[in-house]
Amino acid sequence: MSGLRGQVALRQQKKEVRVRQTASDDTPTAAELPKPVSALALRRPARPWRRFVVKLVALALIWAVLTDFRPDALVFGLPAVIAAAALVFVLPAAPGWRLSPRGALEFALWFAVQTVRGAVDVAARAFAPRMPLAPGFRAYAPNLPDGAPRIVFLNTITLLPGTLSAEVAGAQVIVHMLDTEADLDSDMHALERRIAALFGLTLSNEVAQ
Repeated sequence: MSGLRGQVALRQQKKEVRVRQTASDDTPTAAELPKPVSALALRRPARPWRRFVVKLVALALIWAVLTDFRPDALVFGLPAVIAAAALVFVLPAAPGWRLSPRGALEFALWFAVQTVRGAVDVAARAFAPRMPLAPGFRAYAPNLPDGAPRIVFLNTITLLPGTLSAEVAGAQVIVHMLDTEADLDSDMHALERRIAALFGLTLSNEVAQ
């Protein structure tokens, strides 16, 4: 009888040992334990209300300057400004770009010089007896990244006399020129370098060189 009780007790001890081993195997180690989540990670993404207000004020000022602050222009301008600013609620936030103060100063000076040179060239062609004009379209593949740098590049082409960014076809921009025999690639490279310096960027083709 005592031998039977001993066997039962031995089996019970073995069962408890197996249960403890299984529990210890299932217990995660310190490395496996989940790390505490910081308060920053739990913070919800910032609502776009701030971006909406900033864009609303900026667009309203631009519209007011373009319309000479005429009150009657608000009939069309106010709905357009509100609709444009409201796009921040449906479009993803664009990557932030940091402007370089030195690059901005150099770009402004370069743009002023190029504007004067271009205007003089266009005027000379217009008043020349033979009208040395060869208008047409040329394609150029910019190296600037998408976003603000590419937008500034396209708008600057249009603002400079003698050129116009007519269309964006895939990775290329179609430029309308008064003289298709001019060195477009050299001019566009110079413009890209100025815009890259404006945003503190390094062009891929310059890195390869």
